Amino acid sequence: MPDVTPEFLSAPPPAAPAPTSGPSPVPAPSRLRLSLGLPELAGQGRVVAATVLDSFGVGMFVPLSFLFFVLTTDLTVAQVGLGTSIATALSLPAAPVAGTVVDRWGPRTSLVANNLLAAAGYLCYLLVDSLPALIGSMLLVLCAERLYFASWPAFVADLAEGAELDRWYAFTTAGTNASVGIGGAAGGLLLGSGWSGAAVTIVAVNAATSVVAAVLLLAPRTTASPSPSPPPPSPSTSRTGWTGLFRDRVLLTLMAAQTAFAFGWLIPTVVLPVYLVEVAGLPAWLPSTALTVNAAAIVLTQSPVTARMVAFPRARVVSWAAVLILGSIALLALGPTGPGTATVVTVYAAVLLFTTGQILSGPATTAISATAAPPESRGRYLSLFNLTWALSAITGPLLVGSLLEHHPAVFWLVLALLVTTGGLGYHLAARWSPAAAP
Repeated sequence: MPDVTPEFLSAPPPAAPAPTSGPSPVPAPSRLRLSLGLPELAGQGRVVAATVLDSFGVGMFVPLSFLFFVLTTDLTVAQVGLGTSIATALSLPAAPVAGTVVDRWGPRTSLVANNLLAAAGYLCYLLVDSLPALIGSMLLVLCAERLYFASWPAFVADLAEGAELDRWYAFTTAGTNASVGIGGAAGGLLLGSGWSGAAVTIVAVNAATSVVAAVLLLAPRTTASPSPSPPPPSPSTSRTGWTGLFRDRVLLTLMAAQTAFAFGWLIPTVVLPVYLVEVAGLPAWLPSTALTVNAAAIVLTQSPVTARMVAFPRARVVSWAAVLILGSIALLALGPTGPGTATVVTVYAAVLLFTTGQILSGPATTAISATAAPPESRGRYLSLFNLTWALSAITGPLLVGSLLEHHPAVFWLVLALLVTTGGLGYHLAARWSPAAAP
C-alpha cells in the first residue's frame, strides 16, 4: 500500500534550507550546521535579535510576575491571585480573535502588534492601584500572549519548510530558554540588590525590549521561498475558515491529542515541587535543581537532538516522546520516596527522561501545528491549538491539588492515561489517509 500519511505528520525532506533575502540561490547546508541542528541564519539576524531581546525581557520579569503587584500596590496576595485568574479566563476568547488577525494581516504584522500590545500592558502595570486596573492591564498582556502563540509558529513556517522548519523551532526553543534563563538571573540579582526601584525598572526594561523587538520585526530581511509544486489535496488543504477546521477530523484529533499530551508538562513546574516537598517530605532544593537540569538540557541539546530526529516522521517522534514521559511518570510513582541518595538519583533520572521526551516532541508538535492547516487558515488553527495548553494550565493545578497529596496512585494513573492518549492521538492522525477524512 502506498504511503498516504499527511505531509505535516511525515518525515520532512532531509535538507530544505530556510530562505534568505535576495534572488541569489540558498547555499547548500554544511555538514557541521546540519550535525548541530542549526537552521540557515544568513539574513535572519533581525529575527534572531528580536527573539533574544524579547525573551530576555520576559525572563527578567518572570520572577516578579506575581510579586510585582504585592510590592508596588496595596493589593493583598489573595486579591492578586483572584485578579490573575479573572484576567486569564477573560483572555481565552481572545485566542480565536488572534487567529483571525493572523490570517487577515499576516504573521509578521501580528508579531509586531503582539510586541506593542505587550509593551502597553507592561507600562500599564506601573499605573495599577486597584483590582480592576490589575485585571485590565493583565488582560492586555495575556491578549498579546494569545496573539504571539498564533503568529510566531506561522511566522517561522513562512521562513522555512521540511526539515529546516524543525531546525528553526529547535533553535528558537533552545535560544529562548537560554535568553529567559539569563534574563531571570539578571532580574533576580536586581531584585536581590535591595534597590527600591528594582521592580519598576524590570517592568520598564521588559516593555522596552518588546518595543525594540517590534521595530526589528517591522522589516525583517526574509522572504518565503516559492513551493516548486503544490501538495496533493488533503483534508487539511481542501477546506478553509472556521467551518472547515471544525469539520476536519485530522485537525480535531491533533488538537485533542495535544490537549491530553500537554498535561505531561505539569511534571517539572507543578507536580515535582508539590510531590517531592509536600508529599514525600524531601528538601525544597531538589525540585529547584531538577528544574535547572531540565532547562540546561534543553539549551544544550535541543538543536543537536532535533538534527537527528528530522529523518523520522514527526508523529512517530511524538509517540516516542510519550513513551519517555511515561517512563518518567513510572519512576516518580514507583521509585523510592524516602530521604537518601537513591531518591535523588531516581528524581534526576525521571527528570532526564521527561526532558528527553520534551526535547523530542517540542519541535515536532510545533511543526505539525504550524503546517497541519492550510496557510490561509493557519493563524486560526494555531490559535485553537494554543488553547490546548491553556486547558492543562487551568485544570492541571486543580488535578494536582485534589489528588496528588491524598491519592497519589490515582493521580499518577490519570496523568499516565492522559499522556498515553496524547501519544496515541498523534499516531492515529498519522495513520489516517487524506482520502479517509470526511
